[in-house]
Amino acid sequence: MKKKTKGIIAIILMLALSLATLMPAYGANSDGANVKAAALKQLGLFKGVSETDFDLDRAPSRTEALIMLIRMLGKESEALSGSWRHPFTDVDSWADKYIGYGYEKGLTKGVSATKFGTGNADSDMYLTFMLRALNYSDASGDFAWNAPDTLAMAVGILPDGVDTVNFLRGDAVLVSWAALEADLKGGLQTLAQKLLSEGVFTGDGHVSAIKLVNEQKPEPVSVPSYEALKTALADKNVKSISIDSLGKPLVVTGELAIPKGVTVTVNRGNDFYIEGTLINNGTIKVLGADSYTADFINYSVMALQKGGKVINNGRLSLCASVIGDEEDRGPVGGQLRVFDGSFENKGSLYLEAGLVNTHGGMAAVIDGTFTNDAVVIVDGFFLRIENGAFINNTGAVVINNSNIFTEESGTFTNNGTLSEAGSNN
Repeated sequence: MKKKTKGIIAIILMLALSLATLMPAYGANSDGANVKAAALKQLGLFKGVSETDFDLDRAPSRTEALIMLIRMLGKESEALSGSWRHPFTDVDSWADKYIGYGYEKGLTKGVSATKFGTGNADSDMYLTFMLRALNYSDASGDFAWNAPDTLAMAVGILPDGVDTVNFLRGDAVLVSWAALEADLKGGLQTLAQKLLSEGVFTGDGHVSAIKLVNEQKPEPVSVPSYEALKTALADKNVKSISIDSLGKPLVVTGELAIPKGVTVTVNRGNDFYIEGTLINNGTIKVLGADSYTADFINYSVMALQKGGKVINNGRLSLCASVIGDEEDRGPVGGQLRVFDGSFENKGSLYLEAGLVNTHGGMAAVIDGTFTNDAVVIVDGFFLRIENGAFINNTGAVVINNSNIFTEESGTFTNNGTLSEAGSNN
């Protein structure tokens, strides 16, 4: 009898394992995606296949992806009320106006001159659509349509939970929700604020949607020293770290790595000095000021000195000041200063825009080398190269919506793409 019982249990376990492998890959994030889908539906930006089914565990078709974009732009009514044309012969009649609107507005080109494409949308297609919704342009070289991930991560529309390999409708929901809070190209307005100003939804509706999602952020672990930072980074349960070094710079002297999925925030009024080697595979946020006194403004600084080296494979954001006025007090946003040593950017550096230019994030290459192999977005105060060198390598992109200038013996070498304004020598 015992042998039979063990055999039955073994069969049950095998069946359970088999079923687990057949579960949709998206299952781990389905609860969060369902709530966000419901919130987007409340705002009129997303629809399911019925009133009760969002059908998040399958891949979106190319047509569905375009319709999602049109809804995220708040243009569904305009699309359905117009007489739009397209050259494609493989479009169902119910989708004609959507595809025609997308074609005439330059949102999509189809897979050929006469075919829109009946296959599924992958993550490249949907991220490209959302980046276009934020006014970034693959046509002008801001990013490549078949490689949008780095820019998408830089502007905050590619959350860690999105599966870019097996891209499903649930993943599209996560991207769409993140896009609402992302800044439009050039900064100063989020997509949600733009849609509010256009009357796509109301302020009360937006607040209600945010409350419905009720997104919980991990509680940050405060670290006052380099040793405390190393300990926190070694703990796999820690996902958010705040540098609070109590008036003294936190100095990295050895080799340190920030894992993927971990955010390190240089809290206001703190300095984060790199004198050894820092490898960032996660996210670093350098905060701008939120207040000031007659003799102190509490922005934060990340600096390379004494031959320090940073290899940035993840995301580095130089955040804007959140001081609510427009008075010019000099630079009060988060700052990156490369005094000497080297900064190698293989991920993204984002200088956020402020209410006035001095409130935005800023970066200065004072006497070292900054090598860009990926993307740098200059929406903030400025990127200045003094006695050092900035090299934009082949295939890399610098999106300059603000100011880049060199002075003294500083050099800016561009072998990649420099979109919008150039650099001032």
